[in-house]
Amino acid sequence: MHMMRRLKSIASGRSSVSDPNGDSGTKRAKVDQDSEGEIIIEPYLTGKSVSNGEEMNIATQLENNEASTSTAAPPALCTDDSPVDQLPKEMHEMTIRDDKLDEPCEKEAESTMKNAHGTEAGQVITTTVGGRNGQPKQAISYMAERVVGTGSFGTVFQAKCVETGETVAIKKVLQDKRYKNRELQIMHLLNHPNVVHLKHHFFSTTDKQELYLNLVLEFVPETVYRVTKHYSRMNQHMPLIFVKLYAYQICRALAYTHRVVGVCHRDIKPQNLLVNTQTHQVKLCDFGSAKKLVPGEPNISYICSRYYRAPELIFGATEYTTDIDMWSVGCVVAELMLGQPLFPGESAVDQLVEIIKILGTPTREEIKCMNPNYTEFKFPQIKAHPWHKVFHKRTPPEAVDLISRMLQYSPNLRCTALDACAHPFFDELRDPSTRLPNGRPLPPLFDFTLQELEGLSPELVQRLIPEHARK
Repeated sequence: MHMMRRLKSIASGRSSVSDPNGDSGTKRAKVDQDSEGEIIIEPYLTGKSVSNGEEMNIATQLENNEASTSTAAPPALCTDDSPVDQLPKEMHEMTIRDDKLDEPCEKEAESTMKNAHGTEAGQVITTTVGGRNGQPKQAISYMAERVVGTGSFGTVFQAKCVETGETVAIKKVLQDKRYKNRELQIMHLLNHPNVVHLKHHFFSTTDKQELYLNLVLEFVPETVYRVTKHYSRMNQHMPLIFVKLYAYQICRALAYTHRVVGVCHRDIKPQNLLVNTQTHQVKLCDFGSAKKLVPGEPNISYICSRYYRAPELIFGATEYTTDIDMWSVGCVVAELMLGQPLFPGESAVDQLVEIIKILGTPTREEIKCMNPNYTEFKFPQIKAHPWHKVFHKRTPPEAVDLISRMLQYSPNLRCTALDACAHPFFDELRDPSTRLPNGRPLPPLFDFTLQELEGLSPELVQRLIPEHARK
């Protein structure tokens, strides 16, 4: 089914609609069971996927074929099993790059086998640290224990420091000898309680003389993705206090990276949000796609995992801002509320279909805000689906309001990360009597530094830091 036929079907009311207030176990993406019974949401991959770089075009000739919205049913909240959408070749004016190989989640693995990058469980890696600013060099050894993540970037494995017994995570990536590693440069700039800490780094070589960069990071045992999957497997909604804690800390991490460091993460998703399930402190990780965005300088639009990709990226924008991260956060928060992705596109093209089914057809002005090159682009007119119908009936209106402020077509209308932190949805976290379900206190939430507060109005500072947390 072509994208335009699907949109026309939605606009004319022929598309099926699932109950947004129904069973939380209802999935809009393929669900399989692994050997341990864990739910794994997989992408649709079919033989009809378009190869990377192929241009797919949308026609202005749709002008005479736009469907009426007077009798339109709400946009469908579930995808069918149709092949990946492709657009008619005779259509023009817009290019969308398909991402056949772009899976929404990286592989999770535990392995005692030797991985592709030459690190084997039980292998001891020795390096030296120190030697700067008059500090003596010191040998330090790590014993690799298990692989905890793999992807196109390389491998992350859990290791233990032989000398201290401390558990760490080591991210091992292939290093091009001609260039400096941007992720390493950015990690050196970061110092925040909600950002994973870089302890140190070292280089290693393989038998084939391939150079690898090893980032030694603090080890955090779980991810928000796996926590969400746990509740999905139990057919339960995540406790609201956890939704608030995770969402708030994500926003605080981004307020720091955006305002203080000037870095756009460009790959916000549940897999890149580490969480300590004892304290429920969240740490943003994986800055492999991160970049300091310079106004006027172009950037690649083929960035960010598909389910969390901002629409301006789908429209091919190259002069975007940190607002793309805020769209991703909106998708993540919605997923925490729903227990499943809000926009589970089967391909890059279908991702736009999923967004339009909820937000409705973007206006000419909204398209101009996303990418000025596509102002003459036309879609069938589809009405926005009311946000309160997307979520469960018991969803707090403050949560719906926050998500709706993040998921705006126009990037400049999305709330900032710091404004999000001050949102009423998080008022419970500012209540001094609030505790975790196990009775323990909340993790540190209000220890803002002068750098984080610089340039803010006294009213916003007062809003961000409750009275009981002020020194």
